[in-house]
Formats: sequence, C-alpha cells, structure tokens
Amino acid sequence: MATTYKRIKSVFTTFEILEYLSDCREPVTGSQIATDLDQPFQTVMCHLASHMDKGYVQTIGDKYKIGMKLAVFWARMKSSKESELQDVQGQLQVLNGKGDY
Repeated sequence: MATTYKRIKSVFTTFEILEYLSDCREPVTGSQIATDLDQPFQTVMCHLASHMDKGYVQTIGDKYKIGMKLAVFWARMKSSKESELQDVQGQLQVLNGKGDY
C-alpha cells in the first residue's frame, strides 16, 4: 500500500521563487517577485533571506538574482549523466562484440 505524504507549502513557495529568479534576465526587487508570484512581500523576503544564507540567491544593491550555488547541482547532475552514458556505451560495445567491457 502506497503512503501519501502531505505537501509542504513553503517548499513549493521556495521553488517558485527560485524558478522565477532563474527565468529573470536581470536582478529584480523583492516587491516585484512578490507581485509577480502573488505572494505576501514578507513571505518572499523571508525566503530570499534564507536562500541568500545558503548561497542560492545573491543581491545586487536592493535586487536579487539566482546564485551560483545552484550551478553546482547542475554540474553534479551533468557529470553523473555523462558517467552513466559512458557505462552504457561501453556495455553496447561489448554487446556488439567491439569491446572488452
């Protein structure tokens, strides 16, 4: 029997903010984020403060942009997928009689 867990609203909010920032070409203000996402200003600012503490969001003056720490996730995923691809290619060579995998 599958267990259904409840969803945590603040997690959805935090990713909504990060996704919004990742789509922005220029840094944006907290009030712009709040307005565009239809979220309370204080809620957005609390999330932004937490993201800044962890390095996921950076400030430029009074504006916010996505931080470089998220690039680390992408780099790790890319590396992992490249390694998986090499493994599969090696296995294919063995199946085709062209390798000694």
